Amino acid sequence: MSKLLTLKNVNLAFEAEVLFKNLNFTLAEKEIITIKTGVLDGGTSFLKLCNNTQTASSGEVFYSNQSSNEFSDVELFKLIGMQFENEGLLSMYTVLGNCQLPLIFHSNLNIEAITNKILDVAEQFSFSHFLDKYPFELNDVQSRLANLLRLLVIKPKILLLDEIQSGMSEQLRDTLLNKLAIYVAENDCSLIMTITAGDRQDFADQKYKIFNKNIMAY
Repeated sequence: MSKLLTLKNVNLAFEAEVLFKNLNFTLAEKEIITIKTGVLDGGTSFLKLCNNTQTASSGEVFYSNQSSNEFSDVELFKLIGMQFENEGLLSMYTVLGNCQLPLIFHSNLNIEAITNKILDVAEQFSFSHFLDKYPFELNDVQSRLANLLRLLVIKPKILLLDEIQSGMSEQLRDTLLNKLAIYVAENDCSLIMTITAGDRQDFADQKYKIFNKNIMAY
């Protein structure tokens, strides 16, 4: 399979704090990867490097062998997207409104087509019950799921999920992971998910962990 994402000799540091050193990583088409993270070890920063919203101190990021710097914002929007752990929703809009906004500004679809698309994905993932809620009405798990719904509606080629399993009941987690695996297969996309101790990773094609300022398979 061809490579969708490549990080080559990437270093990331904030003043004296080094998060990653000489990091090399690849993601193939239709691949699911989990990355086990610890406290403040750079899991979210790694996803932002992949998403081109965090600039590396040195090294390069490639999408399908093309430098990330050569892509426009519109091209990146269609190519790669990130579900944040607990941020990103605008407080003055419902979950439905938050999901509509990206497609209003970045697609040629009319509002009816956009809404129908959101309703279809929400039904597929059993998220319909919180579409009319505002961000302040959601608990932590629902906030992450609302961010996920917005990402799934956009349908980028690369999905980046930040500790999406945290705080979920076993039933909700298992149902969500099964549906995500089906979604990846049906939509020809790839997925990177950061996880913590106790999270499932048996659904992944490759399993990694952050160790010694790098990412290694195990």
